[in-house]
Amino acid sequence: MLALRTVAAVAAMAGIAAALSCTVVRAQNYPVRPVRMIYVYEGGGVSTVMARIAAQKLGEQIGQPVVFEAKPGAGGLIGTREALRSQPLGYTLLFSTTSLIGNLHAYRDPQYKLEDFTPIGVLGEIPLAMIIHDSVPAKTLPQFIAYAKANPGKINYGSIGPSAAGTILSERLKQAADIDMTMISFKGGDPASIALYAGDIHVYFATLGVARQRLKNPHILGMAVTVDRRTPAFPDMPTFKELGFPVMEMGTWHAMFIPSDTPRPIIQKLQTGMRAVTVSAELREQLQKNDEDPWAGTLDEFITKMKVENAAMGADYKRLNLPVQD
Repeated sequence: MLALRTVAAVAAMAGIAAALSCTVVRAQNYPVRPVRMIYVYEGGGVSTVMARIAAQKLGEQIGQPVVFEAKPGAGGLIGTREALRSQPLGYTLLFSTTSLIGNLHAYRDPQYKLEDFTPIGVLGEIPLAMIIHDSVPAKTLPQFIAYAKANPGKINYGSIGPSAAGTILSERLKQAADIDMTMISFKGGDPASIALYAGDIHVYFATLGVARQRLKNPHILGMAVTVDRRTPAFPDMPTFKELGFPVMEMGTWHAMFIPSDTPRPIIQKLQTGMRAVTVSAELREQLQKNDEDPWAGTLDEFITKMKVENAAMGADYKRLNLPVQD
């Protein structure tokens, strides 16, 4: 009986070793065909350029094209779900933002957990600026708040999803300033900007690179930025903190992910490739154009950051009484 158990144990160990050997072989050969990268918003915005550069440079590192594919909708949830269920593992990447965390709270059944995705590279992080259409008679944030208080129900803000940083910031401002604003939903930043130009919406929280472009229009005005000190991109624009709203400190990031159940050697190969991508001159140049800071930390530090943001976002949804989508 002991001999039979020994034989069985040896066979089991041999099976495990064979499986591990196959994984290593697959990783060594990986990738054997093009890899696709799902971008969770509509193509065309400034972050789209950055995502395309990252895809191209990663493809050069791993020896196969990384094909950009926009999958907008539901604030990034549609693309995220598709990336998670795509097979075979290792051949679908996810390019996402803080919406990856926000959707865990914005939807009753997001169909994924934060741990289901592993970051392979972080491109950068960036604050936002509150910009408004000049149909609102205000030159400063205090004037805007005074107008909103005197005209309840007349202010609309643009949202690219219930989990987007701009949506959370708009709702934080509503509570902190005790004003009323109505959310108008869009599939991406460009449609929201067009509506802002037309005066169909009055408020939009844009990343600094987007805000710089929009502020070239004489009808668009900047109110404040969401960092704790003034940014070189807009040295004359005050921070929310100096105006008495420290709760408005928030930014977003851009990062590349892969489903966490992908074989570890493949994840490591992609992470190695992305390390070269994130220091490439082409990507750094685009980050500079976007007024975006390159991520200076490690991937482990980024994972910790996501966990902290996840807890904060959950608190936001409860404190602000934000609606949860079905």
